[in-house]
Amino acid sequence: MVPPRYQAVYTDITQPSFDHAQSVCEIFGTGLGTVLDQLHFDALNTTLNSINAQDFCGERMVLGARSPGNSVWSWRTGEPVQNDWEHWYPTEPELLGEACMRMGITSVHWMVMFDHYCVNDESEIKRFKCCICDTVR
Repeated sequence: MVPPRYQAVYTDITQPSFDHAQSVCEIFGTGLGTVLDQLHFDALNTTLNSINAQDFCGERMVLGARSPGNSVWSWRTGEPVQNDWEHWYPTEPELLGEACMRMGITSVHWMVMFDHYCVNDESEIKRFKCCICDTVR
């Protein structure tokens, strides 16, 4: 299997939402990033290392998974994301309402996944400079 190609794309921080991030990826003929297996995770990690993602995007990036608020997660392509998925940060997922996935880069873990509100509030608005797009259909 050929791994997907990923790219980090700047988003308009005046429009900070999951839906806006998805529309940015669609401009490039792709969608928000999915990480379906270890091959995908490794490809994403390689891409982010090659562009020095922390300097380019900061510490938070939007990915293509969401939950309608019932703790059932799925990728934009329909595949499930398990609550015990190995790439969740140890205390995640924790939001009880509608939630979307973001990837964080921390000093302890290079890439970990967190749940987050699908529309950022004012305190978070400038923290999402990039979304991750991929070639998964």
